[in-house]
Formats: sequence, C-alpha cells, structure tokens
Amino acid sequence: MEKFMDMDTARFSFYRILVALSMLCFAANLYSGDPLRQRTFAMDGYRPVTLPEYKIVAENPFPLSKGEKDSLLDSVSRVCRTCLGKYPDRNLDTWPKEDCEAYLRAKAVQLILQFQPDYYRTYARPEIHRYTAGTKGEPYYLLAYYYDRTKESNGSPLSLKFKMPLVHVAIFAENAEGFYLAMPIIGDFYGGSMSTGNIVPIYLQENSGEKWAPYPYIIWNKDFNWGSQVLFE
Repeated sequence: MEKFMDMDTARFSFYRILVALSMLCFAANLYSGDPLRQRTFAMDGYRPVTLPEYKIVAENPFPLSKGEKDSLLDSVSRVCRTCLGKYPDRNLDTWPKEDCEAYLRAKAVQLILQFQPDYYRTYARPEIHRYTAGTKGEPYYLLAYYYDRTKESNGSPLSLKFKMPLVHVAIFAENAEGFYLAMPIIGDFYGGSMSTGNIVPIYLQENSGEKWAPYPYIIWNKDFNWGSQVLFE
C-alpha cells in the first residue's frame, strides 16, 4: 500500500514550524510585561487544571447527549470490528489504503469519545500522517483535527491566520491500538502534540484499569489583553 506522500508530511511539518515561530514571537512579547496570573479550575467529573490567564475553561458548544454518544460509539465500534475481522494481523501498513483510513477515523473517534468527549466535533475531518516514535522507530499514524472558524472560535488571536488544532490522536501501525491522545491547547504556547502535560497515554491508561478523569474543555481567553497585534494583522 502506498502510504501518505512525503510532500504531505513536509507541508504538515512546515505548518507546525510556522505556527511555533509565531507563537514564540508572541510569547516573547507577552512575557515582557507583568507576571501572568493563574487560575485553578476544579469541576465535578473533570481533572483540575491550573491555567495562565490567557486560557480559560469553557462550555463545549457542541455537547452530545448520552444517546448520541452511545449511538456514535456503536457505529464506530462496528467499523473497527469489521476491519479487524478482515485483517486479523492488525498491521495497518499492510491494509488497503481505503480500509486503513476508515479504521483510523473510526478508532480515533472512539478514543476521543472514550477519553476526551468535549473535544469531539462532527464537522472535523482529520489530516492523517505517518510517523515513527522512540529509539526503536515504532510506526504510528497521527490524526490531526482542527477547528473550523466558520463554526466556532477557540478565542485565539492567531485563528484568522492559521488552522488551529483541536485534538490529535495517535494509533500504532503495527497493532492498530491507541498510542496517545493530545489536546494541543493544554501544552505550551505552540501546543504541539508532545507538549508536556497534554498527553493521554492511551496504551498505558487502558492497561492500568483505572478510570480516566478527562480534562475540561479549554480555549484561549479572547478577553485577555493580548498586547501588540502586529503578529496577527
């Protein structure tokens, strides 16, 4: 199976670098002023988070009812079972591209609904990229979901310039199991997938048997005094 083109991966990496540079410039401007205040949010059913004043906990604008969530989980679970039944070796790299992508999309939705349901969006269609991880070079697929600014705002002053990441889901290529789930907003200014503190280590969490307490839904604070706007004009 011919997988995703190197050019697509290069464009994805270039985009991440571009956003990173913009956010670093913004961070330098922001930190040149007074120290930032922090606020701790603690709500029933969620893990507590302490955020700088330019981030806030918000209400999910697209909540799913229990019936909607259960129905969606049943649907994507059927897709996953069908694909795994056709390819018992579970090696995604050997599957036809159409079946591989169908499984990845279904599995990603399943993991988002299981671990971070407030970050699920019906409108979001993932960009899919293949990478390797660790010293052993374990292959995995990354599904990157983005906000649609015509449907909602995440409060970021960069949203008019860049696609703003919503959630990332990584799935191992060799066994089709979940690797990690990341909410970029919880990380550093850039908020890359591997930013400290925003990772749900799925492969460890599922084996632990412990109930996962999700992070609340977090966005950038549009009412924060962002200072110079030259980066965003």
